[in-house]
Amino acid sequence: MPKTAGIYIHIPFCERKCTYCNFNTTDFDSPLSADYVQAVLAEIVHTGERLSLDSHKLAADTIFFGGGTPSIITAEQIRSLICACNDSFNIAADSEVTIEINPGTLEPGKLRDWKSAGINRASVGVQSFRDDELVKLSRTHSASQARATVAALRNAGFNNISLDLIAGLPEQSLEDWRLNLDEALRIRPEHLSLYLLEIKEGTQLFAQIKRNQRARPDDDLAGDMYTMICEAAGEAGYEQYEISNFALRTVEPSESPFRSKHNLKYWTGAPFYGMGCGAHSYNGRSRWVNIAKTENYIEAVMTTGRGIAEQHDLSNEDNAAEALFMGLRLNEGISLDAFSADYGVSVIETYGPELERLSESGLVEIEPGRLKLTHRGRLLSNEVFVTFV
Repeated sequence: MPKTAGIYIHIPFCERKCTYCNFNTTDFDSPLSADYVQAVLAEIVHTGERLSLDSHKLAADTIFFGGGTPSIITAEQIRSLICACNDSFNIAADSEVTIEINPGTLEPGKLRDWKSAGINRASVGVQSFRDDELVKLSRTHSASQARATVAALRNAGFNNISLDLIAGLPEQSLEDWRLNLDEALRIRPEHLSLYLLEIKEGTQLFAQIKRNQRARPDDDLAGDMYTMICEAAGEAGYEQYEISNFALRTVEPSESPFRSKHNLKYWTGAPFYGMGCGAHSYNGRSRWVNIAKTENYIEAVMTTGRGIAEQHDLSNEDNAAEALFMGLRLNEGISLDAFSADYGVSVIETYGPELERLSESGLVEIEPGRLKLTHRGRLLSNEVFVTFV
């Protein structure tokens, strides 16, 4: 049965680049942002027309505003983008519509406008509840602004809030992280994304560590933090459903209704269509990425309706390998029978020796009909995934 698509809309603008960030961003400029939104509107319309079949619009049940800092543009611009999606696609009535928020750019007056436009899920980039850590990360908000943002969202009627935090920062102790985690759990959002820091080449933080301006994080300490995350979140009533993602349970032992429907599309091989500069798309047969530079993207879309930089057609082997390591990100792992039916590949026969090695190393579990990562495997997931690429 075909999987329902998701729509991703990239808003690249930021007040300031965070030291750890390697996403496609640019400095905020009001006239440029106005031109950019017009280009994204044009891409949405063109994409909807291209994907319609016999006048039937493509079905989608998630819209995700990511960045960059989507909360930096006006509420009316957000509304116009949602309206364009509703006009161009068959958006389900119960769709999950998410916006990422930087507490430093939030104007409380926008919240009710967002809600009336259809936004029903907020993802707040807290990263830390310690002001000293936020300053070192070059975040533009304070811990008190993060708390105020969550309170404002509740007052505006939002009942699906996710918080992002980063563990394993340079100079961060286990006790420092415990304080961050405890506060996040006290706030009790519906969803938590709790990431271990990854130091990406090309970021300010990578350069700072290379120049010995910041200490290189300790891998063993990060492992202790990850164990703390999993244990504390579970005890607080959260379901860990993916390596770094936790959803509040409402009924034991049922699956939480607060899992990120949009992000699940990436992990389960569902199609998704990215709008905006540097946005990625996947339709089950091909992957493509848009032009990264904002001005060049605008020019291309306003000329041709599309802003694609490059596209790659995927073989069945490509799809199978990617589905395997993306599916293994989920705690439930993959169904071996379903995988074989979908891709015509026996995981055990194809990767038998490698899986035996990974199992002996305590990184994967092979159960009757399922393959999944262990706790240690989730911590060292990149060592597992390299087997399949």
